[in-house]
Amino acid sequence: MISKKFIILISIFYGYLVGVGLYGFSNDYYFEYYQSNLIYPKFYDKLGSLLSTLTIFNTHIGVYITSFVLALSSGFLLRSFFVELKKKSLFAFTFIFLVTLHIHPVIMSTSGAMRQGWAMSFIFFSIIMFLSGKNKLSFLFIFLSIFMHKSGLIFFTFYISAHCISYVLQKIKKKKNNIIFLNLVGITIFLGSYLILLSTGWTFNFHRIVAGDFRFAWLTINIFYLIFYFLTFNNKLPLKIKHLCLFLYVQACSAPAFFYSGLNWQYERVNMISAILLILVIGSFFKNSFYLYLSIAMCTYLFLTIYQGMYLIGLT
Repeated sequence: MISKKFIILISIFYGYLVGVGLYGFSNDYYFEYYQSNLIYPKFYDKLGSLLSTLTIFNTHIGVYITSFVLALSSGFLLRSFFVELKKKSLFAFTFIFLVTLHIHPVIMSTSGAMRQGWAMSFIFFSIIMFLSGKNKLSFLFIFLSIFMHKSGLIFFTFYISAHCISYVLQKIKKKKNNIIFLNLVGITIFLGSYLILLSTGWTFNFHRIVAGDFRFAWLTINIFYLIFYFLTFNNKLPLKIKHLCLFLYVQACSAPAFFYSGLNWQYERVNMISAILLILVIGSFFKNSFYLYLSIAMCTYLFLTIYQGMYLIGLT
């Protein structure tokens, strides 16, 4: 069993390194998060902004806490999959965990997009609780993510949608009808998301790209996952992992609506939060080569993070 204390120690050390500026900070940090005890007016930003800029006795500790909590949630999420799939290699876990802490979703959310980092942490804790069979705590964490960043509200709708769809699927007896139902639901989710975005007036008015441009890579991944989901729908997996597959199916159906609405950075953020979970869920299908798959996937993501200039942006 991989020790929880081990994960906590690594997370503390990582939080300290980020806090002292080893990886640098993005413009968002200096423009927003370097302030003291900042509280945003909108409800979905209040708690996230306060925690990210937390200052006690004139000491700015927000970045330290944000980095620590995100590392902790990432480590425990990884550990939950190791436990669920009965994997025990401490060496493999340590290597994969350390690489994970340096890929795009984590490093960006500790050195810049800190409110999103809090939302991502609480989403991870929600999944951890779900895998542990603690459904009430799972709901509590996903609900609290709403008050960290607007992305938390989006993933809260994914969470509720996945549970509703799962309930209906359990009532459908024929597997063929399950596939038909899921196709109809997927189309409805995409069109519904697109129409909602149109009605909000968000579309085509904010085309900023954060760090490297991963839009078409994410679109390819979304399409790949939809195909992968249907091809592996009848595979035998632990029920909780299958539910997470459904959760990611909802995300993969909804996310492209942001892309086609011209919401580039929002599309990036929605996919960025689910990236680590996506890698872990797909890894569940490769039980015999789980360590090799995760190592290759995370190292590839690390290479892309460096190649797209994520660290250069932070260090400048």
